[in-house]
Amino acid sequence: MYQEQLSSSKPGFIVILIDQSGSMSDAYGGSTKANFAALAVNRVIAEIITACTVGDDIRDRCYVAVVGYGSRVSVLFLDKISDLAKNPNTTTVKKKVSDGAGGLVEVDEVVRVFVNPIANGSTNMAEAFKQAYQGVEKFIANNPNSFPPIVINITDGEPDDLDSAAAKAKKLAQLKTTDGNVIIMNAHIDTVSAGKIELPNINTGFSGNKFANFLFDISSVLPENLSTRAKDVGFNVQPGSRGFVFNADAETLIRILNFGSLGALR
Repeated sequence: MYQEQLSSSKPGFIVILIDQSGSMSDAYGGSTKANFAALAVNRVIAEIITACTVGDDIRDRCYVAVVGYGSRVSVLFLDKISDLAKNPNTTTVKKKVSDGAGGLVEVDEVVRVFVNPIANGSTNMAEAFKQAYQGVEKFIANNPNSFPPIVINITDGEPDDLDSAAAKAKKLAQLKTTDGNVIIMNAHIDTVSAGKIELPNINTGFSGNKFANFLFDISSVLPENLSTRAKDVGFNVQPGSRGFVFNADAETLIRILNFGSLGALR
């Protein structure tokens, strides 16, 4: 299980759910949660394109979809990599890099824009998982022997209806290819790093936190290739670790997006 190599004939599918509720306007990572989450997702999509590029040839080794959920729930796009690579939209952001003498300097970085920051409304996570289910179900019908789709949910707070969100996430997790069940990962982001939880294998230590338990319960146990990639980016991975981080700072969000999105491509 979870052994298929991604290729044009057996592509993968990465679905990113982004909380776009009003609280995403809170400060985070030197900006706001909405701005930082959008920037992190834009960067990882660009890295996926690079990972699928050989010379001048962009190989459609995976599809990518993004679902935003706030005042509205909408599928922002669902495209194969070669189509995403045609996206002409860019923006310039500041980035700190080494000055070669032990310090940092700020430089301009041109970033492709696939997702724009939004922070408005409530947290309709249940509908986001429903939309993910519909997209994943169609993908599996067309690619029944591929590596299972990976769904990464980025959120900063409890869903409007926790029970409904749990039911829809668990229904999504039951979908499978011949290579295994859908993999669901959750990244709860917060400016408070106290009580940070990274890839736990049991809920000891947060059993009294209803929201943390909800995210832990709907998160998948990481297969070996994703576990290996998680270790490569600095996570402490134990047997049975789940794809779940809680009270994650900006660096942790980037790391979970990195191994979750790119792990199956390496």
